[in-house]
Amino acid sequence: MRTRVIIYTGKGGVGKTSIAAATAIRSAEMGHRTVVISTDSAHSLSDSLDMQLSGKLKRIDDNLDGIAVDMQLELETRWKEIQTYFSDFLASQGMDGVTAKEMAVFPGMELMSALFYVEEFHREGSYDVVIMDTAPTADTLRLLAFPDIANWYFDHLFHMVKNVIRIARATVGRLMTAPIPSERFLDDLESLRKRLIVVRDLLTDPEMTSVRLVLNPEQMVITETQRAYTYLCMYGYTVESLVINRVIPDDLKEPFFQARLEEQRRHLRTIDEVFAPLRTMRAHLMPKEVLGQDALRLLADEIFGDDDPSATYSTESPMKIFERGDEVVVAVKLPFVMKQKLELYTRKDFLMLQLGAFKKSISLPYALSGRSVVSADLEGEWLNIVFEGEEIGKKKGRRRRGSGDKAGKAPRRDSDKDG
Repeated sequence: MRTRVIIYTGKGGVGKTSIAAATAIRSAEMGHRTVVISTDSAHSLSDSLDMQLSGKLKRIDDNLDGIAVDMQLELETRWKEIQTYFSDFLASQGMDGVTAKEMAVFPGMELMSALFYVEEFHREGSYDVVIMDTAPTADTLRLLAFPDIANWYFDHLFHMVKNVIRIARATVGRLMTAPIPSERFLDDLESLRKRLIVVRDLLTDPEMTSVRLVLNPEQMVITETQRAYTYLCMYGYTVESLVINRVIPDDLKEPFFQARLEEQRRHLRTIDEVFAPLRTMRAHLMPKEVLGQDALRLLADEIFGDDDPSATYSTESPMKIFERGDEVVVAVKLPFVMKQKLELYTRKDFLMLQLGAFKKSISLPYALSGRSVVSADLEGEWLNIVFEGEEIGKKKGRRRRGSGDKAGKAPRRDSDKDG
């Protein structure tokens, strides 16, 4: 059985931790070997389960384990060689030892640690279902974009830096007071690069991994969910469903809630309209705070009923390549562009897609190498980037674009689906 990975994300405070924990409990009760991972530095998963989790796997119940990524433990195990070098380097520049050790925690270590757990669980086949309880949307986007971004830097900088270091070690290294990275350090970086490629492939495989967006029926939350959905698609992640949490029961009779109920009905209609045909599940506002396994089981009943929570609701990839006549189309799903600026660039064998502050580097197939972009248009939810056909490319002698050539700019639009 292939490992099933479910990632829950959403705006802060919508209840994604409770839903992730409830999903894990129900999955384990249905016989799946399940692990739930907290990637949020606040680690509220422990509070939700009413059980203290740590940086080591802990048994929660039959078939269910949990772990909360602990950066200090990761430094002492996974990152020892890299962290030691950076600590020594900073100390050589006059920084005291304690401060140097703290400063050697570079951005991205915690993100990579969380992702590597998924890779390890898949490689070892130790779990059937892996559930990730993530930080609020912006941090989750950085987490899920990290393999793609890191791979770009490795491809463009790592080999050059490695050669410079080896030359320096053989020449000026004996005269330098600052330590030069060892071969073990370089080997560790190369290993990280290879593992990040594996992680990226696992997380963007729609047969294995999917994202579930958690939201409340509120306008600001709906708008942020639309943006998150779009960015996740741009990075190649399959968003398979929505969980609408804390829905006020419609039969509530107290006059105080009537205006809120009417507002909620409007927002629920908006969600149904703008996110269709995405599968939607609902959970009512609970009379008490959802804490502990008994309360989480009630929440799981609300969301899944008798269904298997590890089921796959969609395997549609948000990126596809197909031929259209003599042309080749690279299609990227962008359901809610709204007011963000959307631009495209070709750089050698890469297509660079930038939407607002987020950038995606798409490695082009060899067959498209050197072909020019004919057009780029938004058609419904899809951005269709059209490359010239092979025959046209041959007639032109397959002129290769230089680095940084602009491939085109997709039209800006206000989403007609913006609720």
